[in-house]
Amino acid sequence: MKILIVGLVKNSQIVRLQEEGEKRGHKVEGCYTNELVIETGSDFFNPTLRGKSLKNYDLIYLWSAGKRRWEWYTACLYLWEKFGSIIINKKCISPEYNFYLTPAIDYYLQVKNKLPFPRSAIIFSTKSIDSVIKDFNFPLILKTSGGRQGKGVFKIEDKDALKNKSDELFKVSPSLVIREFIPNDGDIRIFTVGYKTIAAMKRIPTQKGEFRSNISQGGRGENFNLDDYPKIRDIAEKASKIMETEIAGVDIIIDKKTRMPYILEINPGPQFTGLEKYTKVNAAKKIIEYFEEVKHAIIP
Repeated sequence: MKILIVGLVKNSQIVRLQEEGEKRGHKVEGCYTNELVIETGSDFFNPTLRGKSLKNYDLIYLWSAGKRRWEWYTACLYLWEKFGSIIINKKCISPEYNFYLTPAIDYYLQVKNKLPFPRSAIIFSTKSIDSVIKDFNFPLILKTSGGRQGKGVFKIEDKDALKNKSDELFKVSPSLVIREFIPNDGDIRIFTVGYKTIAAMKRIPTQKGEFRSNISQGGRGENFNLDDYPKIRDIAEKASKIMETEIAGVDIIIDKKTRMPYILEINPGPQFTGLEKYTKVNAAKKIIEYFEEVKHAIIP
């Protein structure tokens, strides 16, 4: 197969996917999200990588589409409909997801399917804070709607700080999420491929005063045995399937007081080199094998 990974270039993850792909006879390439060009006229629609045809790829995995997500989703919808290109994750070409602008659809589907997540409010203006703040206690979490790897996520201690930080973040994000703070000693990243768990690790903050446990933010990882917590595995797998996210990093936090689990995020472009390091699971191989499985299901 000829495989394109959108948003992965010159880093350890694309190298690992290329290594495992080559072992199995596949060519794996990466591209920057801003390489997309869409040429169109009254009788043609042609998405390319600056002139390089996209229809020649058997499978396209949108690891990250960044600020160009809407154009990438549309390009991939066209490639799927016109040429039968395989698109990972399916939510990128799903009519239910294709044009969503905030996390609202994710929250709605989690409510609809009775999945646990912290109380949250999506706002589009700082002026909306007064209408929702009565339902939250400080400290609370404020995050941009498109934040990843712990970026754009802040712990807020009072109302003045909330308004000031919201004013700042609205300059770069069309919407913000206010979320209740769940006391914890780290979170659990469950990595699912094809809606099935392949590994899990616990991520623990190592810096004093840091509430984020992301490895990219300096957190420490350790293997997490889900056999002792089957409920967490079930939540993660159900969430990835409901969100049509075939390759997902489902982040779950456990309340220190109640021991109740809550979904923090279903990440469609999860980092996996840390997972491989701490769990010894060959995640890159699992991903390539899943690509093969999808391909064979379409063309036996």
